[in-house]
Amino acid sequence: MDTEERNDQYDPQHAVHTDNGRYYCDPATGEMLVSCTNALDQHMIEALAPAAAKATAEWLMDNLPDAIRAAADPDDMEAFTKKAKAQYKVQWDKKADLGSRVHHIAEAINLGAPYIPDEEAEPFVESYRKFLSDFGVDIRRGRDIKAAECTVLNRTLGYGCTSDIWVNLRFDGPTSPIVPRFKPRAVPADPIPTPSGLWLVDIKTSLTKPASAVYDDHVMQLAAIRNAEVGLACPPECRYGAAEGHDDSHEFEVPEFVGTAILNLRETTYGFVPLPADAAAFDGFRGLLPLARYVHQLELRGYKPVQPPTNTTRKDAA
Repeated sequence: MDTEERNDQYDPQHAVHTDNGRYYCDPATGEMLVSCTNALDQHMIEALAPAAAKATAEWLMDNLPDAIRAAADPDDMEAFTKKAKAQYKVQWDKKADLGSRVHHIAEAINLGAPYIPDEEAEPFVESYRKFLSDFGVDIRRGRDIKAAECTVLNRTLGYGCTSDIWVNLRFDGPTSPIVPRFKPRAVPADPIPTPSGLWLVDIKTSLTKPASAVYDDHVMQLAAIRNAEVGLACPPECRYGAAEGHDDSHEFEVPEFVGTAILNLRETTYGFVPLPADAAAFDGFRGLLPLARYVHQLELRGYKPVQPPTNTTRKDAA
């Protein structure tokens, strides 16, 4: 498996870019473990084409005068088409970069560390601060935030993830009502279980989706993190894949969580959405792991059309 050097300052610890997406390098063994989001891509693959088509169409409408001018010349049209075909990836990379910057600043806030102001990320950061205030999260002296941006591994099943925050939350009762404007119409708006205790929370940012948006891969991602075996707290010398110098003191058991949730950060608001990352969700995620490994090792470039048998071959066979 070909790999690239770490080149993104916001990459998770132990993460490695490969031709098949992100993997984690286990510092204890050097083994490459597929990331949980990489495995989940096998489930979401059918959604990629419509999403790419939408991004391309939006860019085309924004650049319609250029498209009309390019249509008059075949060479210009070829160059414009090539640029248009790349736009969905450009837009996705921009969104991913913004999300990484928001995560990076949120981590600094959790740790009480300084950070460089980021004008584009600041509205999402303010939404994160509002969540901390509304839910009474005390970040002083690490009272409520138990871990932030922590790499976790499941060596038995061979995957790794980065968990955003482990946070102690206190609720008024065992369930909480849904925010009135988000109450569903198609299913009963029953109170959602919200036990007090340690919660596993994954942060999502979006410029366009509502604060209520959740997807089935979110549930499986939370289940994968929840069922990881060890968390890593490595010093810099073994933080990015190097196995030398790693020892058991850099590892700790992933704790039990009373609940799991998605925290949707938006420019003017946020949505805290508990999700049932239960055994069934984990079974669904585990089913994707062998598929991801098979696809990632599959090499089909040598398989091409063969020549038909000659008349001599057929006569010999007869």
